[in-house]
Formats: sequence, C-alpha cells, structure tokens
Amino acid sequence: MLGIFSTALVVSLFSVYVFHDVDKQMTDRWNEAFAGLCVEFLFFTAIIGGGVALLTFLGHQLLRLKGYSPRPRLCLYLGIGVTVLQYPWEFAGRVALPEFEDSSLSLYLIVAIVFCSVVLIRDSFRQKRMGLASSIQLGS
Repeated sequence: MLGIFSTALVVSLFSVYVFHDVDKQMTDRWNEAFAGLCVEFLFFTAIIGGGVALLTFLGHQLLRLKGYSPRPRLCLYLGIGVTVLQYPWEFAGRVALPEFEDSSLSLYLIVAIVFCSVVLIRDSFRQKRMGLASSIQLGS
C-alpha cells in the first residue's frame, strides 16, 4: 500500500501540474484538482490493497502457506507498478472508448487485484518449495 500511495502522489503531481490533465471545470484551480486526485488515490490504495490482502489471505489458506509471507520488496514494486500503469490505462481508455471510461477503470482494478494476488501467492509458494527443497538436502 505504501508503494501505491507514494507513487500515486508523484503521478498526481505530474498529471495536474505538468500535463494539466484535469476536468474542464478545474482548469484554473490546480491545487483543488491535485487534492481531489489525492483523495481519489486514497480510495484507489484502499481498494487495491484491501482486495489484494483478501485474495492473498484466502490463497494462503487454500494452499496451506501459513508462515510464508510475500517479500516486502516485491510488494513495494507491485504497488509502484500498479500505480504507474493505472494512468496510461485510464488515459488510453478515455481516448479509445470515452463512453466506457468508468468500465475501463473498473476492469483495471479487477485485473490489478487478481494479478498482484497471483504474484504474491506464487512468491509464497516458491518460498515454501525452496524451504522444502533445502530441508530435503539437509536430511540426506
């Protein structure tokens, strides 16, 4: 979640103050537009982070991966990647299919949550497998 939110602040900064990518009614009110984007990214962080935490928890329970947690650096990089890819995805959705702008963002949220959860569960599974392999080598 730290990776998502910290990267979101930088992306929001560039989006508003450099690219001036704001709603038409916010054109001359850059600080308000930036504050609105920050609040929006708080919700984005909570939705992505909560969804990934829930799916990862369920995956750990189903695959019996207790004691194996995802590596913090991987989590940070996934958070950064999810945020960095969100802006181009949303921009492309607005340009390509403006009538489906909200649907495009909803699809992104679902894809990001599932992708991050799969990566984190796979990392935990790999840790478990490596741990079993090392215990077998020690025993022989």
